[in-house]
Amino acid sequence: MKKLILLSSFFISTIYAHECKYTLNVDIDMNKGLLRGNAVITSDHPTMQLLDTKANISEIKGASLSVDKNIQKLLKQDKAKSVEISFTHNFTPIDGDAVLLDNWYPQVDMMCRYETVVKSSNIITVAEATKIVEEKGSTRFIFDYPLDKLNIIASKNYIKNSTLTNNGMTLSTYFYQNDSNLSQIYLKKSQEYFDIYKSLFGFLPFERFSIVETPFPAGYSMPTYTLIGKQIIDKEFVLNSSLGHEIAHQWFGNYVYSPNIGNWVEGITTYYSDYLYAKSENRAADYRKDMLIKYDSYVNLNNEITLIDFEHKTKNSKNAIGYEKSAFFFYMLEQKIGKKAFDNGTKMLLERYPFKVATYENLREIYEKTSGKELGAFFQTWVYEKGAADFSINNTALTFVENKYILEFDIASNNKADYLPLSICSSEECLSTKIDLTKKRQRLELDIEPTKIVFDENYELFRKLSTQEVPAVISKIIDGNALLVINRDDEKRFSKFTKIFKNFKYSDTVTFDEIKNSNIFILGAKNELLKRIVLPFNMQGDAKIELFKNPLNEAHVIAVLEMNELSKSIFYKLQHLGKYSTVIFEGEKVVEKTIKPSQKGVVYNINSGSYALKPVPQKLNDVIDEIAKNRVVYVGENHTDFSSHLNQLKIIKAMYKNNPMLSIGMEMFQKQFQKHLDEFVSGKIDEKEMLKKTEYYKRWKYDYELYRPILLFAKEKQIPIVALNIDREITKKVVNGGFDSLSKEQLAEVPDSINFDNAKYKEQLKEVYSLHQSERFENFEQFYHAQLLWDESMAKNMVDFMKKNPDYSMAVLAGNGHIMHGHGIPSRAKRRGITDYKIVLNLTNPEPGIADYMLYPSGIATQKVKKLGIYFESDDALRVKKVAENSVAQTAKIEEGDKVLAFNQIEVNNLFDLKTELAFAKKSSTLTLERDSKKIDIDIEFLE
Repeated sequence: MKKLILLSSFFISTIYAHECKYTLNVDIDMNKGLLRGNAVITSDHPTMQLLDTKANISEIKGASLSVDKNIQKLLKQDKAKSVEISFTHNFTPIDGDAVLLDNWYPQVDMMCRYETVVKSSNIITVAEATKIVEEKGSTRFIFDYPLDKLNIIASKNYIKNSTLTNNGMTLSTYFYQNDSNLSQIYLKKSQEYFDIYKSLFGFLPFERFSIVETPFPAGYSMPTYTLIGKQIIDKEFVLNSSLGHEIAHQWFGNYVYSPNIGNWVEGITTYYSDYLYAKSENRAADYRKDMLIKYDSYVNLNNEITLIDFEHKTKNSKNAIGYEKSAFFFYMLEQKIGKKAFDNGTKMLLERYPFKVATYENLREIYEKTSGKELGAFFQTWVYEKGAADFSINNTALTFVENKYILEFDIASNNKADYLPLSICSSEECLSTKIDLTKKRQRLELDIEPTKIVFDENYELFRKLSTQEVPAVISKIIDGNALLVINRDDEKRFSKFTKIFKNFKYSDTVTFDEIKNSNIFILGAKNELLKRIVLPFNMQGDAKIELFKNPLNEAHVIAVLEMNELSKSIFYKLQHLGKYSTVIFEGEKVVEKTIKPSQKGVVYNINSGSYALKPVPQKLNDVIDEIAKNRVVYVGENHTDFSSHLNQLKIIKAMYKNNPMLSIGMEMFQKQFQKHLDEFVSGKIDEKEMLKKTEYYKRWKYDYELYRPILLFAKEKQIPIVALNIDREITKKVVNGGFDSLSKEQLAEVPDSINFDNAKYKEQLKEVYSLHQSERFENFEQFYHAQLLWDESMAKNMVDFMKKNPDYSMAVLAGNGHIMHGHGIPSRAKRRGITDYKIVLNLTNPEPGIADYMLYPSGIATQKVKKLGIYFESDDALRVKKVAENSVAQTAKIEEGDKVLAFNQIEVNNLFDLKTELAFAKKSSTLTLERDSKKIDIDIEFLE
């Protein structure tokens, strides 16, 4: 609605100390765009401030004009007499209409009772009026109550329709010819809304109300009428929501006034309209969540204001405070004091402040009176302070004591709320309660076995949403708060859009760091960035926009927009479609709009319960032929368990028997060493040289004996061994500096597309990280990016081989974590075209969907790796730092400070050379040392 002018605290306190009557006589010349007017201001105040307006004053009678520091004052010559002002105002007619809303006549800094006479010359006029008198050649509009300013709408094109309601109220529409058929619908709907509010508040503020169509987009409410733009007047949302919102303003804003700063009327109006209608349709919780999503989309640390700072509707960030947060404030206030006290307080507000200004402090006093509760702290938190409630959960523990489950956890909050609603759920039911947020450690005794805790699933608290609760929606990018990305060859096509956004980049220049730290707006379905981060955008209709969670940072989004024909109007329509994730247009008409699913409440899963699988025990030999028939078999392993590798060998042999055109893809070898694997299989180099040239012990480190039978079988049968992994130096660089730290040469080795968007896999990896990897990596993101780089590289390398060799099948050997549930390598190979596969896991916990086959081999050992029992100062300096107790080295009397030079007369320069020689060592060997600057040979005897 149109807002009140700024009212100073002095003005608020003295507003009724001086009566003011303002009489206007105006003549509107639509053809010339000229208004001629005469104003007569009657007041017992000796001086009046004349506000700065666009009125051209030609004469002032009864007062002199004084200007001091750019403030104009009317100094009355006789306190008892009126001031008369003659003026003109130039305006630009819009399709034969004059819409005079701001600064068109000489305004004073007082609320006045207005009487406006408009000369009628083939025009129909609307203005604020509790009484309208048709006179010869003119229309008189009388508003019997104090008003801060007057608005006039005049048109040659209006068709007026009116009806008298059962409540004795006159409802009218002023519509254009093309929309006059909507008149009866609007009159009927308006009566329904007034009936609702009369029932709620007990009275009607005015005896008349008009709906006035305007030539431009509008949604304003003034005392006794509302303005609705012709562009939206036929839309369902206007009838079902917006109209009711503007009618509710007849009580809040047009009957009880709000100060311009500390404007509370938009919040309470939204609460008694849009929210009320959602509540009647059992959508109250969803509506509250929508309000929180808007807050999440538009408000940040740089633009947030308090409720007491809100003035009027401008930017989306301010609207999310003045409308959404304020409405949520009134919801929480009702929850705090109870519905009866809240309703009584609202009625008392309307009784005490008719046509007066009420502040948040006045509201606090009223609701304290009706509830008997002290509300100072509540108002301080939500009206005078910024922010939303926030909390986090840690140190969850579940025990079973005396036939009850005891659930304990730590909760930390920012002290904006006293309590937090939650549900504790088992596999069969949920129990609801509230916890005291002043207690850090929570302890709940339960009769059910909890599987998860869900906090505030019905959105009873104005709080920060978790990333899982926020769907990817258009509102995230509406304010130009996004990095626009286009292909170079699309720059001309989208040139109009590049002017709207502050920042845009070409798709081939966008860094991973920019993706991570920004909302991204991609233009064009063939944008290179779509392929790079694997977003599944499929064009539909004539135009489509779809929002995705940013896979590098779920707090941000990535929007993709494509149009068959460029339409700027479609882009502007998105301003009103902020709550949706996907919108499809045919022409410029919306034919489909959807919101992607999001989590309800903040969910913490609890590790409890057990999976029950009905076993069908089978020998591996009974199913191995079935496994071997697939083109690709992913065979997982526990790296250090030889029985896992023995099962891998069995499956390899079965696959070879089924199809001799077999290859073996191995995680433990890196792509840059492929030629040395080829040399080994062809017999050009032996095992030892292969290990050295592939830097096996430097890059993999697990004992070669575990894999040796597989490599020897491959060599015997001339089966290609495919190095699947990426250069370790590239992985290390990504871990330490991110993808953007890679050189052009290194980037050429990285897959051109990486799918970051698999929430289940990410959760799986978080668990792995917390259990096993937190010491190796500084943070989860480092580990996650390394894992994805491994997965994508291995998938790409295996697919590249199979595309070049279409007759070959492949056994892919990798750690269980890379293939379980199909999340790692299998899904990424599938994206590249490999769909005929099976997953086989060794020695892992059974879970639904984890694999096609689970193998539980008996423990079988292989030849023990020969170890000296020496700790060296570093991998590259074979200086003895320590000798292990009861080791081969201790028996051979190797001493601290010795330097190892050779093994069995073969020079070793580092630990990796030494490990390679040890892999082929005999029981009796010789170690050459440097001791006290002398070279000595020491005999070594390894244990059997």
